[in-house]
Amino acid sequence: MRSHVYQFGLRDALLTLLPPLGGVLLVASILQAGLVFGLLPSPRPALDADRTVMIHQIEAARRQQEAEVVLVGDSSCLMDVMADQLTEELGVPALNLGTSSFLDLESYGRLLTEFRRANPGRPRAVVLLMHPEALRRAGGEPYWLAVFDHALRGADHCPSGQFLAQMLCHLGLDPFRSRVLSRVVPVALPQTNEFGRAYRFTADLERQMARRRGSLEEPAVRRFTGNAEYRLASALRPQASTFRQALPAGTVLLVGITPVPAGFPGADYEQTHASMLAEWSAMLGARPLRLPAVMAADQFGRVTHLNGRGAAVYTRILAGELRSILPGLASR
Repeated sequence: MRSHVYQFGLRDALLTLLPPLGGVLLVASILQAGLVFGLLPSPRPALDADRTVMIHQIEAARRQQEAEVVLVGDSSCLMDVMADQLTEELGVPALNLGTSSFLDLESYGRLLTEFRRANPGRPRAVVLLMHPEALRRAGGEPYWLAVFDHALRGADHCPSGQFLAQMLCHLGLDPFRSRVLSRVVPVALPQTNEFGRAYRFTADLERQMARRRGSLEEPAVRRFTGNAEYRLASALRPQASTFRQALPAGTVLLVGITPVPAGFPGADYEQTHASMLAEWSAMLGARPLRLPAVMAADQFGRVTHLNGRGAAVYTRILAGELRSILPGLASR
């Protein structure tokens, strides 16, 4: 027995679909008009932890700073040295512009270029710190290099090869999110990991970085994993030349390789570390820093990052090394 029969033709389908599609197209048109006529603010895609760190460091590099010592490098630079503590230890302002291991040496050089433009005559010293795991990579990850490049240029980033992302960009929805919503609506970090639970929102992350003069404490406690066969990638040589060109005139370049947990690499790692550092500093035309190759395992949150206690110790060691290399640092 059949109780109902529905006749659903093309006209009915159009009457059902056209109103919502028209609404979407209207909103998209308004957003595109806002982009074309410059009615929306510039992109500030602080939508997750990695992009928030990048945005914060780009903006810090572009502000007028009193920093005499500037740190650049990967995430081990970001988390192994507390720039607020280093400022107290040295008696002169320090600034940490460490970003992400997803980037490369040329990206760190571009940050330095931004700092140089905003702060002529500074800094007195640049400290480049990278983890041995980052030094053996052929280069940065294309997606994050593109994100960084677009952020530097103040352009919207539309990932290529991703249909949904491209559609959201062309409709103006993703630009609206990165230009407007990210500025006015708190963006929550995932609560499924230690980072999200420690910092909760991207705004909290930025406040912590501002308080620590660009540094960020590693909240995670992870099992040490990975390959400890460290070496220098051949791709570093051309990048080193480009990085060197970004240095302000008269600035001393100091280079170090951040530590790994004791017992994680082989027994000959101290010798490997010394050899890598000598080659790395010669490649950059820089002075090597005498910093520990390994530190106690309980001072690490993960194999690439010291925890808060370890960072305090490492920062103190770095401060002593800088004082010995740059006498009269605080008297300038």
